[in-house]
Amino acid sequence: MNLFKYVLKLTTQIFFVIIFFSTLQAKNLDKFNDGDNISDYFSGIVYLNANQYNESSRFLKKLNGLEEIHPRYSSSYIYSLVNQGKFNEAFNYAKKLEKNKLDNFESNLIIGIYFLRNKNFDLAQKYFTKLKNRKTRFILNTFVSNSLLNWSSFNNLDFNEAKNKVDLTDSRFENLKNIQNVFLHCFFKSQKTDNFFKELTSNTKVDFSRYNYFYAKYLVSEGKINMAKKIINSSLESYPRNLLLNQYKYDLINKNNDINFNCQNQSHVVAEILYITANALASQSVYKFSNFYLNLAKYLNNNFYSFDGLLAENFFKVNNFKQAKKIYKNMESHGQVFAWHSVKQNSRILIKEEKKEE
Repeated sequence: MNLFKYVLKLTTQIFFVIIFFSTLQAKNLDKFNDGDNISDYFSGIVYLNANQYNESSRFLKKLNGLEEIHPRYSSSYIYSLVNQGKFNEAFNYAKKLEKNKLDNFESNLIIGIYFLRNKNFDLAQKYFTKLKNRKTRFILNTFVSNSLLNWSSFNNLDFNEAKNKVDLTDSRFENLKNIQNVFLHCFFKSQKTDNFFKELTSNTKVDFSRYNYFYAKYLVSEGKINMAKKIINSSLESYPRNLLLNQYKYDLINKNNDINFNCQNQSHVVAEILYITANALASQSVYKFSNFYLNLAKYLNNNFYSFDGLLAENFFKVNNFKQAKKIYKNMESHGQVFAWHSVKQNSRILIKEEKKEE
């Protein structure tokens, strides 16, 4: 039955591509109306949906100009570039789309994030405003556009103005609003920051254990190292398998600072917001979009190696073991706990590959 569904889906896609390209001649774009281009487009989309991004961009790149009459092409090409970590190439392509008045949600997101990372907050706001004003089918995209616009504007606002913006977050994202409120207090160095961290992490209905790491980081920045150690140890009693907490416990003991996060850095906070989005998408098995947001998060905070854990897991779940192993191998050099986790996960992959001796 599964095979039948796959063949039916594949046949439908082929039919769509053939019909799509057969209409191009009427639009004076004969250069796309041949078998090779149909094959390239179809191959690019199939590889993209199979989360094989190198192969996808190799085929889609051949169709330069197709975005003029097929907007979905440009979005797909951007996904394939970002999911390879080719952010600069994606940025240049996004600027080309803007120049030709063919910009879309993804291209404006790319440009806005580029300016945010480079601390050009006024230009970042310009592109995040475009995101907010653009209709989207996905509610998570609405959350992302509103959150990014807010955080890019906080340099020009006082605490109360910024808090009012966060409080307007859609009620369907109550937990995400609470997370942003904690970071907001930390960003503005509010005297209530400690209390807000305690309130968030003590929630018994939702697993906010990850945010004990950020709480401990905040305490360390305040010179309260012993208190930070207590927070991490206490959290690990309830969540002993939390990778980020275990690694930070090791870092605190050994005075390492390999994982980088600073709540006064807007890029770091936005990276965490994108990670939350990616995690939500991964839980729904939407790995192409999850990886997209994860790679944007990595661009904004490339030393936060915890992101790689979810990225590798995403590849594992779609049986792209080669890419998963590559990511785990890279994680091995970023902390003893990460190394232990990576070796264990690579062993898990080798068992799947029936290489038990290895």
